[in-house]
Amino acid sequence: MAGSQKQKFLALLQILYEQTDESHPLSAPQLIEILAAKGIQCERKAIYRDVESLVDFGFDILQSTYPQGYFWGRRLFEMPELRLLVDSIKSSEFITEKKTDEMIDKLRHLTSIYQGSELDRIKGIAGRPKNRNEGIFYTIDSLHYAIQNKRKVHFSYYRHMIRGGRIVSQKSHEFTVSPYALIWNDGKYYLVANYDKYDNFSHYRIDRIRQVDVLSESSRPLSQFSRYDEIFDENDYLGGVFGMYAGSYEDYVYLRCSSECLEHLIDRFGQDITCEACDDRFFTVRVKAVVSEGLVSWILAQRGGVRAVYPPELADKVRSTLSGMLAQYDNFL
Repeated sequence: MAGSQKQKFLALLQILYEQTDESHPLSAPQLIEILAAKGIQCERKAIYRDVESLVDFGFDILQSTYPQGYFWGRRLFEMPELRLLVDSIKSSEFITEKKTDEMIDKLRHLTSIYQGSELDRIKGIAGRPKNRNEGIFYTIDSLHYAIQNKRKVHFSYYRHMIRGGRIVSQKSHEFTVSPYALIWNDGKYYLVANYDKYDNFSHYRIDRIRQVDVLSESSRPLSQFSRYDEIFDENDYLGGVFGMYAGSYEDYVYLRCSSECLEHLIDRFGQDITCEACDDRFFTVRVKAVVSEGLVSWILAQRGGVRAVYPPELADKVRSTLSGMLAQYDNFL
């Protein structure tokens, strides 16, 4: 009898969690019918007592008047949060199709069967390519372990190449590095690390990393080559890096911008930047950034709305890139 009572109590809890929400409550007679289909006999008064016990224990079981019945109220994630997570997973290039389906199925079990079915209709970004590296989550786990324990890692790095008219993934290098952070930037996942031969940070695409070995050798202290002491500051670092391109140095950069580019500037640097008006149409801004190909590409993407003023090397890089692009078209024509 005690076992039967426990089964009834747990079965009721499961039914309420999986089959009810604010739009789909279940009345006492409906709960009795579902329990009976599971081979558990119950009467109406017992349902009332059990629901009351669940509420007393802390479960958010609510009662509606129309339609009449009980339903599970507060959940770990609300539907807008679940939709956001599903959309992010479907739109993330580094997550494979198989792992995408597995993760969404797990999220589906965090709500009722009715709301879970709504998650299937979220499309994500149409046509977004997905990674094919099924071992990527094991890679992430190994790298997290190495970062937390301040250990170096050795891995193989793969790049796409053309072989016989087909695109294939092939090992290009092997690296032993000190890992410091995993950063998600522009839909891609990167390892930020240091290669002992150089006094700077390097970036590696997580989806291109294979065969990670965590070594016994300790990672290189950040203070030996960077402005960080013991803790890598991800927000500070991303504030000066463009497109995850590593640069030769970081400097204060002066840009002359048109007013039409203000929103793009805020999207990239935030609202705390200091601007100085030149005239009604243009202003200058000083920001700290890594002088790199990524910064050059961002300036060119503003279609003439942003001009590099300082340092001179940055302006030279922009001119050189533009000249190279024009030369390609001149040669083509």
